[in-house]
Amino acid sequence: MPAGFEFRGRRAWFVIGALALLLAMVVAVVFSTSASTRRIANHSAQLHFADSTLRVATAARAQTGMATNLALIERDYSVSFAEARDEAIEEARLAVTALTQGANSIGADPLVMNNASKLGADLAGDFNSVLDLIQAGRVSQAQALIVEVLDPRYQAFTEQVALERDAQFEAVNDSEQSSSRIADVALFLLALIVPIAIVFIYWEVVRRQQRQAELEVRLDAERQLSKARDDFIANASHELRTPLTSIYGLAQLLAEDPTLTDMGRDMMGLIITETSDLNRMVDDLLTTARLAAGQLRFEPEDVQVVDEVELMIGTFERNGANITTNVVPAVVKADRLRQRQVVRNLLSNATKYGGPDLQLTGRVENNNYLWRISDNGDGVPQELQDRLFQRFIHQLSFQQAVAGGVGLGLSIVKSLAEGMGGSVGYERENGWTHFEVRIPLAHPTTATEPLGGRTDLEIPAAGAA
Repeated sequence: MPAGFEFRGRRAWFVIGALALLLAMVVAVVFSTSASTRRIANHSAQLHFADSTLRVATAARAQTGMATNLALIERDYSVSFAEARDEAIEEARLAVTALTQGANSIGADPLVMNNASKLGADLAGDFNSVLDLIQAGRVSQAQALIVEVLDPRYQAFTEQVALERDAQFEAVNDSEQSSSRIADVALFLLALIVPIAIVFIYWEVVRRQQRQAELEVRLDAERQLSKARDDFIANASHELRTPLTSIYGLAQLLAEDPTLTDMGRDMMGLIITETSDLNRMVDDLLTTARLAAGQLRFEPEDVQVVDEVELMIGTFERNGANITTNVVPAVVKADRLRQRQVVRNLLSNATKYGGPDLQLTGRVENNNYLWRISDNGDGVPQELQDRLFQRFIHQLSFQQAVAGGVGLGLSIVKSLAEGMGGSVGYERENGWTHFEVRIPLAHPTTATEPLGGRTDLEIPAAGAA
């Protein structure tokens, strides 16, 4: 075989081998780049799904909160925001629908996807339940559902989605680093892919920032609205207290006038009764506003319970209430004024909604002092018992409201009792309704004799001290 032919043959095989190797390298680069690109695209899509789902979940929560606040304002101040409320509800439902779709697309791992899908479905159901309650006018139930169920589930869902988003974001970064390692070999491919990816990511970031800014504006408006509502309640209550005190004092002076006719005395009694009720309502509003603002302060001291009985029941007896007392002497550690407010609110409820006979009993039980306010009325309807100590709940909740209460008394009783380290409870037994308040004792007491002179009504076994 000629040498030239042999050389040319070797060179041809060399060229063919080099071309084959180059082709293999190109194919490897192309496939590597393609695989890296696919990974980036998949992770970016998952990142987009997770990020979009977080945004729509935040939007659904914000719109639900706005609808709840508008419904509260409509109910509490007799103003109409029906159009704005309905618009907020509609936007919330659209966001909930998008949330469900997004939750079904989150996660490449089936376990993650199933978990996110289940959490998203449960959260969507909670949102729809709250919105249905708002549309039905049951705002208090909607508030309770938000606090007890929706917000914890919302927190769990957003944390799950945020973890998946962070994982996808890290995966995107890893894929980009892998692609950069073959940039010298596939520069002509990456020269097109990288700018597109940068533009896409930048566009997503800008959209996210714009959406976040819009949500912050809405949340700030919601906070301002809530603050304005609380300020209005507090200021209005302060302004009402001075004239009510004057009316109450002057009415009591006039009622003591010996020249007053029987009709005039009855009218003065009615004025005193109604003014006393208004004073209690103003106190309830002020207490509620301070509780909401976290400004209510307790001043615990040693209080002898028997010294407080006349101050607790005197107003009610002057207004004709039939109250029997059986109070065992003891010293409690409590805020004197707040303890009076607790017992007075329960007595006020009993005079309005209970039977004609009332009992105020007190006894030592373990390390607590047990106040029990009882009446022989019909008791609390079954449908209200689970929500008895919530705000704006009273026995007229399903009827047209009448003068005499705003549904704050029992919620304030619970808050004040717990603020003094105690508790409150309700039970129905042997035809009697019992509200029980436990207040911590200041120190052990050995006294067992009841407060004398007030045992005109026999106490049944169920209510005995």
